[in-house]
Amino acid sequence: MREESTPVLVVGGGLVGLSTSLFLSAHGVPSVLVERHPGTSIHPRAWGLYPRSLELLRTVGVADALFQEGEGFAGHNLNGLVESLAGREINIRRVPAPEDVSDISPVPRILSLSQDRIEPILLARAKEMGGDLRYGTELVDFAPAADGVVATVRTRETGTEHTIRAEYLIAADGAHSPVRKRLDIPTRGRGTVRHQMSVLFRAELEGPLRGRRFAVCKVENPTVTGILGHDDSLRQGTLIVTYHPERGEQPSDFTPERCVTLVRAAVGVPDLAVEILSALPWEMAAVLAERFRVGRVFLVGDAAHVLPPVGGYGANTGIQDAHNLAWKLAATLAGSAGPDLLDTYAAERLPVCGATMEQAMLRLAARAGFATAEQKAALIEPLTVTCGYRYRSGAIRAAGAPGPMFTDPRELTGEPGTRAPHVVLRRNGAAISTLDLFGTRPVLLAGADGEPWCAAAERAAATLDIPLRVHRVGGDLIDTAHAWHAAYGVEPAGAVLVRPDGFVCWRSHPGEPAADQTVHTALAAMYAR
Repeated sequence: MREESTPVLVVGGGLVGLSTSLFLSAHGVPSVLVERHPGTSIHPRAWGLYPRSLELLRTVGVADALFQEGEGFAGHNLNGLVESLAGREINIRRVPAPEDVSDISPVPRILSLSQDRIEPILLARAKEMGGDLRYGTELVDFAPAADGVVATVRTRETGTEHTIRAEYLIAADGAHSPVRKRLDIPTRGRGTVRHQMSVLFRAELEGPLRGRRFAVCKVENPTVTGILGHDDSLRQGTLIVTYHPERGEQPSDFTPERCVTLVRAAVGVPDLAVEILSALPWEMAAVLAERFRVGRVFLVGDAAHVLPPVGGYGANTGIQDAHNLAWKLAATLAGSAGPDLLDTYAAERLPVCGATMEQAMLRLAARAGFATAEQKAALIEPLTVTCGYRYRSGAIRAAGAPGPMFTDPRELTGEPGTRAPHVVLRRNGAAISTLDLFGTRPVLLAGADGEPWCAAAERAAATLDIPLRVHRVGGDLIDTAHAWHAAYGVEPAGAVLVRPDGFVCWRSHPGEPAADQTVHTALAAMYAR
């Protein structure tokens, strides 16, 4: 049997798996990605990317292409309850325009775009960045080895099998992750909330839409109750309906003939010409793996956590997983990190994902109308959930009592464990975001009078052999708005140390003198040295 090797094997070529490949390539880590399906998803599935996800994807050069792809959905701004698309309107309201977040992010707003339109863009960019992406290839089995994982994969078209030796395996293989099951990782959470069927179809929808463009459209009539979505071509749609296994209903009941009947009833045109492209069963669920790592195998995305779609947190949370893990694997493979750095992946991500799952369940209860007053009070705004989460681990040098899990991103002040704030600076005459400084290496940002911290950081990095970048606001960076010191919570003579993933690791105390040992300790902690 043929055998090959790779530093990282990624199992699953969906949105999160592709993001994982992109982030690894950005750090110079070669990887092989295997996906059992022949191509990217044809179903819309996950919808919408929050600003934090776009910030991360911006670092690998795809944010602009994603915004361009989403231009056709700009006018899809109605939330409706109708008897059918062509029939009686029961309740129609306009969805508010996406919030302008340019004050806190280099990206302007949330992006309304579906998974089937996102994945091809990520795939093309992953290929450009050197990713080895193998669709139509499935993981058959894997086993731990002394220096990694030995996986058996099969090319589905030919049935040919061969082995791949990987130093690490990342499971991005979905809600029913075979890798998670193979490792016998227990899960917790509400479990399955509802069984759903997504029917993807082609039909002429422009007439029934009558000039309207829906972001969400619920249909209710004697034949069908469900959610009807349409794309920007007005020739393709998705009908999502619930089925009940406890009543003996099952996915096989959704024959092409029945799907046509349901689509016609939802659209409200009895003789509508309908082509059924696919019918996909899925579960609305709340599930959290109790472990995100076993040895050299890591879980990301739905393999680690399945969130109800209300709030749109699922894919965004998976992208955050991949970004957190990528730099740690890169540092470990490069020999810069200590053996405990990879443990901080689960230590940081598992609590955030658990808290995000709770928020999704609260939002589901509120939308369904059965949330208690206490549950409503516990709801947090989606921008805060997706952009204001906090990490706690040995790779963060936080002082004092830990802060809340979520903080309004407009109230972030450079506290260790939180996302480094966006501030517009000038470098070489051009405007940049502070977030443009972060990506592949740790960064020390010093204030206008913080040159001693810069010198101390360079000496500490040389001693530890860690590739640190050093910048001084007032030196190579110009703060024309005089906003940086307040945004990062430091005095002109202070400094902050930011990890490659853009999270603050350490911040100097007011009046604290620059000291080599202080920076050395913080930088060593970041890399678990």
